[in-house]
Amino acid sequence: MQRRYSILILAPWDARVRRVEVTRVSAAVAVSAALALLVAGAWLGGNFLWNQWKLASAKKAQAQREELARLKDKADGIQTLLEDWQGLREKVDTSVPADKRIGAKSRFAVAEMQQSLDRLQLELDRLISAIPTEWPAKGKITSGVGDRVSPMTGKIEFHAGLDIPNPTGTPVYAPGDGTVEAAREMNGNGRTVVLNHGQGITTQYLHLSKIHVNVGQHVRKGQAIAEVGSTGLSTSPHLHYEVRVNGVPIDPRQSLLASDVAIR
Repeated sequence: MQRRYSILILAPWDARVRRVEVTRVSAAVAVSAALALLVAGAWLGGNFLWNQWKLASAKKAQAQREELARLKDKADGIQTLLEDWQGLREKVDTSVPADKRIGAKSRFAVAEMQQSLDRLQLELDRLISAIPTEWPAKGKITSGVGDRVSPMTGKIEFHAGLDIPNPTGTPVYAPGDGTVEAAREMNGNGRTVVLNHGQGITTQYLHLSKIHVNVGQHVRKGQAIAEVGSTGLSTSPHLHYEVRVNGVPIDPRQSLLASDVAIR
């Protein structure tokens, strides 16, 4: 005979005591169902917050890139206006007596303005060149950013980058100017390179066969930094490529890269 439990229900508006009897199995099923709902709710809530965080970071990276491009266009426009003004001013000067032409003080002010614009344009060029907008290797994406079944464990895990299969030895290029933050063997990641592009942006390159850069080295967009391999926890030669903004992995295809096919 199954053991039974009694639940007494007392209502403040009713003097009667109500009794509900449940078996031990029913109680276990109810508790298990409640725990399952609690775990499922926590997982869904956590997954939702994580996706919102990633989306916000991707939008921030895109907005930053667009703002830099807008500022560069504005600086280019000012530069063009300044050059037009200088050309017209020179034409005006040639048509008036020498003692009536623009003075040295005014010429100095214009030269200072030109230098300021040149510095601004150089800084904007530097910032834009540092954003990783190029593909690090050619090939088709076989696994993107997001939850997937891990080929190593068979469990659903978050995949923080793009997998680009290629033969061992295929060159890996810097997608933007940056400084080498790490270049070494990293446990399950195998031979790894991490580039710091400034502005809170870093890129990572995993499972490499060879590394061609050193920590602290400055690299330029399009420079070969490593070669594709299958070191660490890897089932076949491929490049695992990550883009992180303030430490949060984002999908660069949503804001930086044009398509799923990396063509050089």
